Amino acid sequence: MSAGDAKAQDAFPTRGIMPKVETQALSFVRKNPTFDGRGTVVAILDTGVDPGAIGLQTTTDGKPKVIDVVDTTGSGDLDTSAVVDGKAGDGFVEITGASGKRFKLSDKWNNPTGKWHVGVKPEFELYTKGLTRFVKKERSRKFLEAQRKKESALAHQIALAEAKESADEKADGKGRSVDDLKASLEALRDLIKSYDYPG
Repeated sequence: MSAGDAKAQDAFPTRGIMPKVETQALSFVRKNPTFDGRGTVVAILDTGVDPGAIGLQTTTDGKPKVIDVVDTTGSGDLDTSAVVDGKAGDGFVEITGASGKRFKLSDKWNNPTGKWHVGVKPEFELYTKGLTRFVKKERSRKFLEAQRKKESALAHQIALAEAKESADEKADGKGRSVDDLKASLEALRDLIKSYDYPG
């Protein structure tokens, strides 16, 4: 293995996912630099292609590597009727997705209109049943831990407020009435009971 091959292998997992070193494809292309598929268009039917992968951005002669992506596994199951404008950055285009999150896209992607279709999909629709159960369990555990702390703090505030209350004023040191604190505690407990992470 050459030093260059070792360097390419060390870039895993952001690069070097394909076993080019093991199959000697990397050394072959180095010896024959024009034998890299230039001028050839290939259609690939796959169960999942990430057009954002580093190795799928540009060809060796600087052209966009992915010409088009067609989803034949679930075409139409994701509403992308919402259209947003892209904002040019330094080497990227920034858009706001349907969920409100901002994304940086390669400015090398060919989009003459500057408009992008966006949509959102619940993560559980992408997971296996086993992974869904695991994620729900973990999210619920973390949520309940945080809410139990709030529940304990509210119960403590109520106890202090009741101890300090006078015959003519039922208020804690922060000006909240005992009844208000109890209502907050009841609402929090209802939230805890009804919590179901939607994915």
